[in-house]
Amino acid sequence: MDWELWMCVLSLLVLLVNCFTIAVNIEPVPQNGSPTKPLISVPMRATIALLLLVATARSTLVSQAWISQLGLEGGIVRLKPAGTHRNDPVDRWQIPSTGSPLPGLFLIVPLTGRTALESGLTASHTKFREESGLVAASSASEIRFTLRADVALVGGAYIAAGGMLRRRQINDSHSTQVGVLGAAGYQWPIGKSLHARIEAEWLSQHKTDSIAPSNAYAFLFGISRDLRSRVAQSAVSRGRFTPWRLQIGAAGGYVRTHLYGSILGLSVSARETALDFPGSGTTTPPPLFVDIPVRGRFAIEIGFAADRAQQNGATAFDGHFAPRLQVSIYHGVYAGLGGNLRYLEQTGQAGFAIAGAHVAAGYRQQVLDGLETRLDISYTVFKERSNFPFAQNSLAALLGLAVPLR
Repeated sequence: MDWELWMCVLSLLVLLVNCFTIAVNIEPVPQNGSPTKPLISVPMRATIALLLLVATARSTLVSQAWISQLGLEGGIVRLKPAGTHRNDPVDRWQIPSTGSPLPGLFLIVPLTGRTALESGLTASHTKFREESGLVAASSASEIRFTLRADVALVGGAYIAAGGMLRRRQINDSHSTQVGVLGAAGYQWPIGKSLHARIEAEWLSQHKTDSIAPSNAYAFLFGISRDLRSRVAQSAVSRGRFTPWRLQIGAAGGYVRTHLYGSILGLSVSARETALDFPGSGTTTPPPLFVDIPVRGRFAIEIGFAADRAQQNGATAFDGHFAPRLQVSIYHGVYAGLGGNLRYLEQTGQAGFAIAGAHVAAGYRQQVLDGLETRLDISYTVFKERSNFPFAQNSLAALLGLAVPLR
């Protein structure tokens, strides 16, 4: 291995180590959690070892050229306020990323063989109202845009640097925040047009009048699809309608939720409306889905999401699993019926599951080779139970983006 290659590898390792040994600082979020040992140390050691193996392998001495890609990612994020000198981080495990503080959907556009622009966007708006006035009405919105330059080093290794622009509104308070970010990672092909990557990322968010300065440190896993790929089709396959394909996607859009019941003799009726960009938002409905063809016009769709947070001695977990059977009615038109299982757990309380069911209908359309969009309208109901005396129903109209897994 020549000295230029060793210098590239050394620079990458120094960047990775510095990102996770400099004092951590980030913005707190309204989640429960508990301080633990740093979540990043073990994955970081694994990442560095992997990059060393990549660097020493003769088959990876030439850097790979960037290609146009659309992908999803999630993983471990550590948030910490800057300058507090306290053990007050917020550690979160997210599948997929909820968009706070890092976007879960990314787009890569190549500039040259070794450089590319990567952008990420997350946007959400929520309104909450409790009809009896027990809880004050509130509204919140956030738009976060990241743009960075990715530079290929050796093999699939790369580094990146860029910036962030954020607009946040809570009730009548508005703030605009900027930040800088850096990343280092490794990507590799997992099929003819699919790619996977692992990445260590650092984001520094600057102070505003209403937002404290903060840093985010993340260890992420992503999967992406080559947007330039072409699939050869014979005359027979072009003439035959194929209703389903094996694919993975993310969804976001309009969700209206009604939560009602009684506690301590008081009647509660709360309504929340949310508007989320695909790859943003919470776990209900699940933002991530996988379509699995079964036979003919039938397919199984599995929706899932998981979010685990630790802060100030407490841990909270929210997981949602939503399988359904789908039938293709006519070309892109489909309908589905399925169940829901949501599991909630919090420090000091036993975890419990809430069962539900949902119906859905929608329309799918391929807009680019390998990229499919869909409009999915669903209605979900959850029944109350003894330790959670509230029923819930949600009406959702979601826009989805999906890429094939083969």
